[in-house]
Amino acid sequence: MNLIDITVMSAEGLRERKGRVALNVMGILIGCAAVTGLISLADGMNIQVQDQLSVIGANTLIVVPHEAQEAAMSLSATQILNQDGVGWRDRELIRNTPGVSDSCEFSSGGGQYTIKSETYTTKVLGVGYTFMDINQDVKLAVGRVFTRGDKAVVFIGKNIAHPTDEDEPVLGLGDRFKISVRVRGETKEITLRVLGILEEHGNMFGLNLDNAIFIPFRTYDQLFEQGGSCAIVQVYVEEAKDMDTVEETLSDRLGDDYFVVSPNAAIDVQKQVTGTIQSVLGGIAAISMFVAGIGIVNTMTISVSERTKEIGTMKAIGAKSTDILMLFLSEALYTGLIGGIVGSSLGFVIGKTVGNYIGMPVVVNIPLAIGTVAFALLTSVVSGANPAWNASKMNPVDALRKE
Repeated sequence: MNLIDITVMSAEGLRERKGRVALNVMGILIGCAAVTGLISLADGMNIQVQDQLSVIGANTLIVVPHEAQEAAMSLSATQILNQDGVGWRDRELIRNTPGVSDSCEFSSGGGQYTIKSETYTTKVLGVGYTFMDINQDVKLAVGRVFTRGDKAVVFIGKNIAHPTDEDEPVLGLGDRFKISVRVRGETKEITLRVLGILEEHGNMFGLNLDNAIFIPFRTYDQLFEQGGSCAIVQVYVEEAKDMDTVEETLSDRLGDDYFVVSPNAAIDVQKQVTGTIQSVLGGIAAISMFVAGIGIVNTMTISVSERTKEIGTMKAIGAKSTDILMLFLSEALYTGLIGGIVGSSLGFVIGKTVGNYIGMPVVVNIPLAIGTVAFALLTSVVSGANPAWNASKMNPVDALRKE
C-alpha cells in the first residue's frame, strides 16, 4: 500500500465513525483552544503592562499608600487614584530625598460639564505643575501647561476638545466652562479656563488621557476637599544608575505606610503573574489532552475490534503489518490534526473577541499555534499507538475467522 491508499482509507475509516471521531476531536479542540486563547490573552496583558511601563518611564518611581500595594503593582487606576493617602509632609520628605530630581502629585475624580445643552462625564485629574516635565510623552497640541501660580485653569484631552461624535470642536483655547463634582454627597461647581489642549495620547495608569481634564493639584485639593493629600506621587530620578538607591532610600524614609513601585518591580510581578497563568494553562491543557487521549484509545480499540475481518482481508491480499500500523496511526494523526488546527484557530478568535471587549491587545502567536498543533498530534499518535500496534500484529487467518 502506498501513502495515497493509506490516506484515502484512513479518511474513509474516520467518516464511517464520524460520531465517535467528533467527540475525540472535541476533546483535542477544547485543550488547544484553552491554550491558544488564554495564552494570547496573557501575552496581551504583557503588552499592556509593558506599554504602561513605557509611559511611566525607566527613570520614574511611584509612591502609593501601602494598602494599595496590590493595585499599584497591577497599575490599576480605579483602585489607586480615587483615594487620598499621601500627605504634604510625606511629599516634602520625598522631594528632599537625595537623588530625587522632581516629583508630582496625582489624583483622580469624576465630574460633569454641559456645553451646548450636551452633558458630558469626564475624569478630573489633579496634577502638580511638574506633570509635563516628568511625563514627557504627554504633549500639548496647542496652548501651555499651568505654572505654580495658576488656579482655575485646565488643559484638556483631545476628545474633550473635540468629542468623537461631534463634527466640530466644542472647546478651544481661552474658553471657559463649568464643571460639577459630587463631594461628600453635595454638588460643587467651578469655572475653568482652557489653557491647553493635549495631543492624542491614549492610556496612562489605566486612564485614557484623551477623555480627561487636568487641573492644578491645589485647585483639585480644594474642589474635592482632599485635605492636602493626593493619591500617588510620581518621582523622577535623573540618573538611571541611582534608581535602586533612591527606591531603597524612599522605602526606608517612608516606612511601612507607603510602597515604592519601580519599573523593575512591576516587571517582576508581571513575570510572576504570567508564569502562574501559564502553569494553570498547562494544567488545563494536560487534563483536556489526557481525556482526549483516553477517548482516542477507546475509539481506536473499538475500531480495531469492529474491523478485524477487514484487517484479515487486507493482510490476505498482501497488506503488510507496517501498512496496517500506518493506517490506524494515520486515523489518530488526522484526529489530532483536525482538533489542533480548529482548536488553535478557535482559541485565537475567542482571545481576540474577549480582548476587544475588555480593551486588551491580543497578538496571534504563530509559533504558539504551531506548537499547540504539534502537541495535539503527539497526543493523538501516542494514544493511538497501542491499538494500531495490536491491529498490525493480527494473524490474518484468525482475523478472517472472527464472527
